[in-house]
Amino acid sequence: MPLEDLRLGFVSDRAAFVDNGLWVDSGVGRVLEVWAGICDRVTLALTASPQREPFQDMRLSIPVENYLPLPWLPSIARGFHKVWGCRRVIREVERRSDMLIVQLPFAAPLALLDARRPRLYHLCANIHAMASTSNAYEGLRRLPAVIAGRTIDRIQRRLVHSPTARVITNGDELLAHYGHPPGCAVVSTTIQDREILSVPRRRPADAPFRVLYVGYLRRAKGIDTLVAAFERVLDRIPGAELVIVGPRDTVDHGMTEFLAQKLQGLSHKGTVRQLGHLAFGPELFQQYADADVLALPSRSEGTPRVLIEARAFGCPVIGTRVGGIPTSISNEVDGLLVPPDDPAALGDAIVRVASDCELRARLVTGGVRRARASTVESFVRTMAAEIEQLMAGVEVARQAEPVRSS
Repeated sequence: MPLEDLRLGFVSDRAAFVDNGLWVDSGVGRVLEVWAGICDRVTLALTASPQREPFQDMRLSIPVENYLPLPWLPSIARGFHKVWGCRRVIREVERRSDMLIVQLPFAAPLALLDARRPRLYHLCANIHAMASTSNAYEGLRRLPAVIAGRTIDRIQRRLVHSPTARVITNGDELLAHYGHPPGCAVVSTTIQDREILSVPRRRPADAPFRVLYVGYLRRAKGIDTLVAAFERVLDRIPGAELVIVGPRDTVDHGMTEFLAQKLQGLSHKGTVRQLGHLAFGPELFQQYADADVLALPSRSEGTPRVLIEARAFGCPVIGTRVGGIPTSISNEVDGLLVPPDDPAALGDAIVRVASDCELRARLVTGGVRRARASTVESFVRTMAAEIEQLMAGVEVARQAEPVRSS
């Protein structure tokens, strides 16, 4: 079936809000807009957000009547109680579609069983690792979360190995974790081809060295490791700057207070600024262009989009050897990799970028090259190739069925 004739369904527990149109976060919105321009029709099943959140910064051109709201899915635990409501919505998406793209993890995974249409699963993160490291689950809550994460992991393994499914995973680690089902590994992205290097640096070359962090303020992102590393950096680069971009987590668990205390203690040695959430666009792009390095010391990850975003504007990146990050970063080529939970190693890597001009130039050049190969357009082309293989395989199986029955 030609893609232009395809009726595509898209299922995710990402949140959407209806207000004179359908509002979603740019990460999923930009991908959906490309698909809307390719396919005959796109039908969406997204979680219905009770209010518009700051991250819902993109209004889709897809008509609201093509949107089927899923029940509110605020957590894994509550998702298990919304199975039948989700299943009803997914059945309607299947009725309207020829095949589905389904984002995983999904907070009500049992609703995804018994597929009635071919599916391309987009595995975004390791749910078991998330449950093991998230600051949303502490103390006595950790064990139930880990058990739930393991259960979802097993359900997802069954889903992706279905004969009418293919998979794309955020990073090689996830593809290997699920036993290499039919499909491929990708690097998630939000950047379009035309945006690469579209915003120039404004800060002078001799300005204080600036370290940038972009992401949620949560333990899984390693923000505490970054603060400890930056304290070491200040001993070697007096006057260095740390800029933190991102909202507090929905379940804070003291992270905001921790950061306030730690950053206040560092302010007499260097400049520390928290900018809060910045919408995806020129203001955020300028932060990337003006930074000297982006540090993302995560404890668990898929393939964070910020790593592509930063390199798209000439900012070198440092990430940890966890999850899909090594798929996004080729060490010493287009970024640096360090161990997780290691402030000393992260601090040393930051100082290397600051002091080694040759290394910095190499990382900038390699980073831009990686960004050009990891745009939204290239991401959708990869998805399209997997869909074409999936639909062709389903058609071959359908035609062979009478032969087997005879």
